[in-house]
Amino acid sequence: MEQPSIVELPGRIDNLTSAGLETSIGRELDATPPALVLDFGHVTFVSSMGLRMLLMVAKRCRKQQTPLALHSVSKPVVDVFRVSGVTEFFPIHPTRETALAAVV
Repeated sequence: MEQPSIVELPGRIDNLTSAGLETSIGRELDATPPALVLDFGHVTFVSSMGLRMLLMVAKRCRKQQTPLALHSVSKPVVDVFRVSGVTEFFPIHPTRETALAAVV
């Protein structure tokens, strides 16, 4: 059985990193994985541009019916999602194992 794609994100998802991340995640999705798991273990900051990029990824996942899960999201980043009203687009799990279990 094919494994879900796991993408480890950098410390900041902002104007400087969003375009490159969108391209690399897009390449993962081009391979039509059975699911996409985003590892937020190192992420300390998400800007509005970063949120936009993540929403575009979520939209593409939905369009191609690829389950999406996030894990290890810090409280400050969850708060950014909550304040921005985008939590419904991102299934957030505490660990990689629980994220993987949710998408397979």
